[in-house]
Amino acid sequence: MFYEVIDDITADAGIRVRAKSLEELVCKAILATFYEITNPDDIQEDQRVKLEVQSEMPFLLADAINKLLTIFESKLFVPKSCRVLSLDEKGATVELRGGSFDPDKHERKLVIKAATYHRLRVEKEGNNYVAEVIFDI
Repeated sequence: MFYEVIDDITADAGIRVRAKSLEELVCKAILATFYEITNPDDIQEDQRVKLEVQSEMPFLLADAINKLLTIFESKLFVPKSCRVLSLDEKGATVELRGGSFDPDKHERKLVIKAATYHRLRVEKEGNNYVAEVIFDI
C-alpha cells in the first residue's frame, strides 16, 4: 500500500504518505484520502477535474483535500489518478482523473467530513518527503 493509516487517534482518522517529491506527495495524499472513503479501483475513469488551490504547505495539502471532498459531496467524483500541473510557494494546480461514485455499486468506508490542520505535517526526511493528515469523520 502506498500510505499508512495513523492509528493513535481516538475520534478521528488519519493517513501518512511518503514520496520522493512534493508533487508526488500531494497526489498520494489525495488518493490515500479517497482509498479511506471507497475503493477507487472500482470506479470507472471517465471524468477529469482540475483543482486549483492557493495556499502554502502544509495547509495546501489539507485545503486541496477539502476542495476535493466538496466536489465528492456535490458531484460524487472520486479520483483514480493525479498529476500536479504546477506547484510553488503560493499554490498548486492538480489534474485528477476519475469517475462517479455510485452508493448502490461501490463500497463506502469512512465518511470524511474534512482534512484538519490538527497535526498536519509536511516535512523532508532524508531524500523523501512525508505528510500526515488527520480527518474529521
